[in-house]
Amino acid sequence: MKLSIKANLALAAFLAVCLVPSAGMLLLPEGEAAANQALAPAPQVFRADGSFNTEVLDEVTDYVADHFALRQEMITAGAALDAAVFHVSAEEDVVLGREDWLFYRETLDDYLRTAPLGEQQLFGAARTLALLREYAQSRGAELYVTVAPNKASLYPEYLPHVGEPLEGADNIDRLIPYLEAQGVPYLDLFTPFRAAEEVLYYHTDSHWNVRGAALAHDVLTAALGKTDQAPFFDGPYHEGEPHLGDLYEMVYPTGTRTEADAEFDRPFGFSYVRPIRSPEDQFIQTENPEKSGSLLMFRDSFGNLLHTFLADAYGEAAFSRAMPYTMSLLDQTGADTVLIEIVERNLEWWATEAPIFPAPERVLSGTPPLGEARAQLAVTEDSLLEGYVRLEGRLTGAVDPDSPVYVQLGEALYEASPVGEAGEGTPFTLYVPAEEAQRPAELLYQSGGQLYTTGTI
Repeated sequence: MKLSIKANLALAAFLAVCLVPSAGMLLLPEGEAAANQALAPAPQVFRADGSFNTEVLDEVTDYVADHFALRQEMITAGAALDAAVFHVSAEEDVVLGREDWLFYRETLDDYLRTAPLGEQQLFGAARTLALLREYAQSRGAELYVTVAPNKASLYPEYLPHVGEPLEGADNIDRLIPYLEAQGVPYLDLFTPFRAAEEVLYYHTDSHWNVRGAALAHDVLTAALGKTDQAPFFDGPYHEGEPHLGDLYEMVYPTGTRTEADAEFDRPFGFSYVRPIRSPEDQFIQTENPEKSGSLLMFRDSFGNLLHTFLADAYGEAAFSRAMPYTMSLLDQTGADTVLIEIVERNLEWWATEAPIFPAPERVLSGTPPLGEARAQLAVTEDSLLEGYVRLEGRLTGAVDPDSPVYVQLGEALYEASPVGEAGEGTPFTLYVPAEEAQRPAELLYQSGGQLYTTGTI
């Protein structure tokens, strides 16, 4: 065969292969998003108001990039090659560990202690949780908090070489004294998980496995005084449904490797008040006529497995993934116990995501002197709490990092949650009756342990 013919055939084959991804979009079924992916929507030539969409070409580019044929298969093949040859993860949010373990990259900051929370953030988180506890107690409920450990915090021996942790304490260890000082009951999961001889997290997932969820249940229900609930962890179990890890899916979207998981012989006694689509649902309600008490749990994805165990322990239970926490759910459910669970890597949320509840009123004697701190204050009608508006702002200057923040509106004095968007100074957020927000405002704060005012702002 002449060289020119061979060259033409090779060129034709190359072009045919290049056409497969785009032409395949017309012939092959559309692939689904993997793990936490969000695929670009179909481009629109005209906007909803009938005007021409000037960004249509950019949207076409994004759509084709996310939907071309065999995209997920190609990504999986490339990721497998990177792992086998270069021993690195093709997904920037996932770290390839030893013995095929996978870790969330963002948890490395906690392990290495390279992103410590500030003292004001630690105080702000603890003080806000104390205000939530005060609110819960005013409704006849008790509030507790717990933190699910990062996988890297429990099993660092499976991390690749990422450097040595800096000197000092972890964020959770630094936060605990603040919680104790504010009277917030903290339920420790780190100690029992570190003491366990078996691995209680999935190798290719960021969460605990069924056995881990069972241990968390045992620790929490014992601390919550659920004497009518027997432990699960030491009970008999058998092999359950295999598990496909979320981190594995992110790296290998069409991969099929699964992990063995457990299923306890003891059946659950609860039922769902209404059918759920998946454990990821934003709000889940359960009932168990064989048990007593009622639970409201604010949880994250670690509650996907944990919620079934806790639902078994309470006569009524509600599980919310709402962030920020919406305390009106306590009034709706009438729960006698509130449990707030968050994963270690998201501890900063307690310092930045202000919960939604009426700010408590306070009474202070005397007139504080005018201080030097500067204040910003904004009013937002966000409809998150009916009849209330959200006030938020920031104090800068000579303000103690452990200073509470009070807002005087006319004759009424409210304590704010000292949390908000990270930045210079002390953020604060509070919800007040809409009519009160129209009154003259001034802020009160501590500097050097002394109470000062900003004057009217």
